[in-house]
Amino acid sequence: MITNLSSSDIQKELNLQNNFSNANFRELNLNCNIYKGNFYLDTFNYFIINENYQTFKSLFNRDYNQNYDHFYTKEFFDNLKANVKNFKEFKNLFIIGSNAGNNYYSNLLQFLPRIFFINTNNIKIAIHRNSSTKIRDFIKLILNKKKINFTFVYLDDGFYKFNECEIPQFFNLDKSISILKKLLIPKNNKSENKKIYVTREDSSYRKIVNEADIIPILKSKGYKVINPQLYKIDQQIQIFSEADKIIAPHGSNLSNIIFCKPGTEIFEIGPHFEKEYEKIFENRYQTIATINKLKYSRFIADTVKVENHPDLSKKYINKVVLENSNYYKNLIVKVNDIKNLE
Repeated sequence: MITNLSSSDIQKELNLQNNFSNANFRELNLNCNIYKGNFYLDTFNYFIINENYQTFKSLFNRDYNQNYDHFYTKEFFDNLKANVKNFKEFKNLFIIGSNAGNNYYSNLLQFLPRIFFINTNNIKIAIHRNSSTKIRDFIKLILNKKKINFTFVYLDDGFYKFNECEIPQFFNLDKSISILKKLLIPKNNKSENKKIYVTREDSSYRKIVNEADIIPILKSKGYKVINPQLYKIDQQIQIFSEADKIIAPHGSNLSNIIFCKPGTEIFEIGPHFEKEYEKIFENRYQTIATINKLKYSRFIADTVKVENHPDLSKKYINKVVLENSNYYKNLIVKVNDIKNLE
């Protein structure tokens, strides 16, 4: 069976200690544990299982709302052992990883902080093939600034065997935000876009159906409409870091509020979350706002069913959830909520 080892367990076993190196972020006095050796890994959880069938949940728990119990069942163990000989193998990679569904929140806050702990200037980096050109270009931008020569290796869905590869731990939300703010916020703020409305007009769900009714009102109040899809990630960071007021539908674009200065007002437009499985999303951006000392408010919008979801959503999201969850519906904003804003 697969067993889980805690940090204290690792410290007791010399052989395991030799598999871990430690990188230090001096400016934040932050350490990153990096596992190097042979292991199995799936490209959804990025939850390593070494050749002794051991896991390290305290270090490689990508999302603390994610349930990892299935890794410790006899069924999973038997299936893994029966298939390990069929896994495609890679050697000498540094595994950053990226979200299989190309979710920006996950790519930015869970995967990207690991890139700052690369300790060599020539490397092969593994990410998921579904990662967007935008996230790939941003990784290139960071590594070029760090003068690191690299090539991408693209992973598909499923399990792989990694030999003599390195994979850094995941960080909790507070630490991820600290790393990204310290290294990515631009020093010069010159924009006049102090009040912005973030549209989801190009999104597959949670876009504002009656947006044509509220945009004229917002423009009359001095808001500029921003479509993040039209901006590179470093440009998005610049825009959010300079804003004083931000209105946005619930969605990954709001991840950029980690770059806002303290006191920035955030108005999130979202659905009423009714299902238990939706609760992990409900306070996601309010939590970031609290960590970042922002002024947060939420408007509850009515929901409208989406008739046809994209193939990528259908691939990774349960059909019943996709059809019934308010998270995957479009929104109708109460116009008076917008009129009453300053």
